Amino acid sequence: MLIVTLSCSRSESFFYEVVEPEIVTGLAVHSSYLRNQEITFEVFDAEGNDLTLESSFIVDGVAIAGNQISYSEIGTHQVYAEYSIDSAIYNSDTRTFSIVIPRTKVVLEDYTGTWCGYCPSVSHAIEQVRVITNDLSVVAIHNGDEMTIPQESDLRYEFGINGFPTGRINRTTDWSYPYASSPIESLIDTDNSIGISIDSQMDGMILAINLRVVSEEDLNNHKIVAYLVEDNLIYDQTNYYNYDENSYFFGMGNPIVDFVHNDVLRHSFTNVLGDSMENPTPALNDTFFNYSLEIDSGYNPANLGIVVMIVNQNNTAINSQFSRINSFQDFN
Repeated sequence: MLIVTLSCSRSESFFYEVVEPEIVTGLAVHSSYLRNQEITFEVFDAEGNDLTLESSFIVDGVAIAGNQISYSEIGTHQVYAEYSIDSAIYNSDTRTFSIVIPRTKVVLEDYTGTWCGYCPSVSHAIEQVRVITNDLSVVAIHNGDEMTIPQESDLRYEFGINGFPTGRINRTTDWSYPYASSPIESLIDTDNSIGISIDSQMDGMILAINLRVVSEEDLNNHKIVAYLVEDNLIYDQTNYYNYDENSYFFGMGNPIVDFVHNDVLRHSFTNVLGDSMENPTPALNDTFFNYSLEIDSGYNPANLGIVVMIVNQNNTAINSQFSRINSFQDFN
């Protein structure tokens, strides 16, 4: 009888080696999409080479066919890409994206001036509305004072502003004394068909703004309006309420010294009445707008914000968005 003995050296193994994929950045996906919008995933290596066609995309733990997907319901999902180069396996970073219904953000415009004794009532009413909701885009349009921009007369002419103060809701609806919050409350917390995101960064004194707009419906003869606004501007304010015991401004003096002016329109990135969008702008398609501005050294970036509106052919704001600079504001 022949007995054969088999032995193993220390360097041999009967187990397959498990290769852990290297995690790399490079997956391109937005953070929010609308219902039924086609979502396209792309992935790039560190040199910027497009690896999309060589990649598999795993969404919520399941590999999908190709690099596109859509959802009819709101919700949050995760995706990463998997690919190999020279037998090395790579996984992209995992990214989270959401399917959302945009909220309505109401535009409030305050036609005002430091010389106008009744004008503080509108700015105070706006602050009262802000106690109720943050879903506002506020623009204070000054006339005849140090904060007036050259295009102010174009706005007054287009919207028929004949007296001060004048408050407007979504550009074309009068907001009349005593500036009750009820007309605004009826609009907030409602669904909207248009999503707007704002991404802005300061590089030195250059402000770069990237806007993304998506609508669930085709947009016909619509325009985009983009403004720079500023807070904490200090100028004396004429005050006709100084002797009105029922007024918030009773006893503050006339003028009110060092009055704080907020939401002041400082610059229009677009035509002050808006730039035409593609006509029609197809439903569920991303549309991008990019602007830049050299900020004067006298500005404090911490006080600056961006207001964006999508308006229809009648100049009525359909939806809007507000963001501080050096930040990203998603659809909601």
